[in-house]
Amino acid sequence: MSKTLFDPDWGNPSLRTLTELEAPEPVSMFPSSPGWWILWALLLGLLARSLWRQRQRYLREQYRRDALAQLNSIQQRVDSGATEALRELAPLLRATAIAAAGRHRMVSLQGEAYLQALSELAPQNDPLPLAQLQELAYAPLGHQKPSELEPLIRSLEEWIRQHRCVHA
Repeated sequence: MSKTLFDPDWGNPSLRTLTELEAPEPVSMFPSSPGWWILWALLLGLLARSLWRQRQRYLREQYRRDALAQLNSIQQRVDSGATEALRELAPLLRATAIAAAGRHRMVSLQGEAYLQALSELAPQNDPLPLAQLQELAYAPLGHQKPSELEPLIRSLEEWIRQHRCVHA
């Protein structure tokens, strides 16, 4: 004989006829109307375009980062006593200017025209000491003092950082 816990007439008699309702289906996290899908596609497209443009800007500025790294390397070699590295300053400036303004514009310029073109690329900067750069590139080395070279390297670094790229 099994004994039940509650007798059939136990509890409130008006509640015996109630049936429990089923819980509704969970609400989907995915949008159901096509307008939301279009909005998501538009937002993903804008995000992809923004990432693409940021990547293009990063790649376009690679020459600037390379020039600054090379200038830093030259300065470290000069500080360690390798004055022959000073001969690389003028070619570094020329290569950076060509990358910024294009080969067709910069490669044939010399003297005042070259200085003018460099000044146009960075009008907010003081003019670069091209005569000192030419002297370092072609004159005998050894008589330069570190105190004379520091302003030159700083002005080159400032020009590389602040010039604008006109051919891109």
